[in-house]
Amino acid sequence: MAGNAQILGIGELAKQFQKLRDDIKIKTSRRMVASAGGVLRREARAIAQGHGLKKSGALIRNIAIKRERNTPAGTEQYNLGVRHGRDLGNGKKVVKYLAVNKQSGRVVTRRENDPFYWKFLEFDTKHRNATPFIQAALNNKSKEAIAAMEDRLNKDLAKASK
Repeated sequence: MAGNAQILGIGELAKQFQKLRDDIKIKTSRRMVASAGGVLRREARAIAQGHGLKKSGALIRNIAIKRERNTPAGTEQYNLGVRHGRDLGNGKKVVKYLAVNKQSGRVVTRRENDPFYWKFLEFDTKHRNATPFIQAALNNKSKEAIAAMEDRLNKDLAKASK
């Protein structure tokens, strides 16, 4: 979402991963990547709060990870970003209201607590300097994310060996 990142040089994890049965590999790989995503999500939320981006709380509540369904075989991918737009995915009914665009006079539908503005904060705009929180989370916690993946793998290896 905010940037592409590939983590290379984790050959030891790959060697341990090959010890798992084929039917467990998919579940374990998803758990590993999700645990790393959880570390990054917590850090992104902390950075966003540190920048003072908690006006309504909608931005911080909607920082989430989502599994990418269309990936090549043998690859698991989760996206870290901010839920916004039509479906916030939090299970609650979205309250809609009508608003009038002051410049064009057009009537548009808005959603209550929709953090549509997250891209303006993450990426630089001409009116405001960027306050990146997603890319900063990746830069700050990449080693901890790899450690979380390794911990998850070790737990699943111990569980599989029983």
